[in-house]
Amino acid sequence: MNNLKKLQQLTGISAEEISDALDIDLALVKSFENEENMPTVGELEALVGIFSSQLDAQGIETQSEKHPIHIRLSVDYLMNLGITTSDWITLKWAFEGKWQGDKLAVGFFNQGQLTRVVTSSMDFVTAFAGYLILQTEGEFEPYIDEFDDDKEYDWRLLRINEDHFTDVTQTIITTDLPEIS
Repeated sequence: MNNLKKLQQLTGISAEEISDALDIDLALVKSFENEENMPTVGELEALVGIFSSQLDAQGIETQSEKHPIHIRLSVDYLMNLGITTSDWITLKWAFEGKWQGDKLAVGFFNQGQLTRVVTSSMDFVTAFAGYLILQTEGEFEPYIDEFDDDKEYDWRLLRINEDHFTDVTQTIITTDLPEIS
């Protein structure tokens, strides 16, 4: 399971544009999308660069603050394995500007109840050592709190403001998880 189609949706980049940018057959791009073939390391890095540039442009277009250093997605995010600090910053930069004050957050849930929220990059690094695991062997991973008797939390990517949250996990990553509301 990879995030290639999801990134195409988020950025508006078509399979044809990827084919042209990588100078490969459209059929090969389609086989990457359908997970029939695996891109080479060079192709993965090129794909990450293509999507990063577009997300960076979206951030520039929608953010009013000074532009940060150039941001880049990781291959792990493309492969739906995890979200690094770099991915976190990239996704926040790309989407928060058009969310009119709402923030991208990670919410920890215990039996469907939101118990903790991570909104800042520093809190993200503290909570996940800079890396949030998404999938292992095709299974979505819970958050295990090693400092609280290995308690397991369900988690979701959230669009959040003071009053409410919206589960945007399926918008940002490929997953079959039920939406939490």
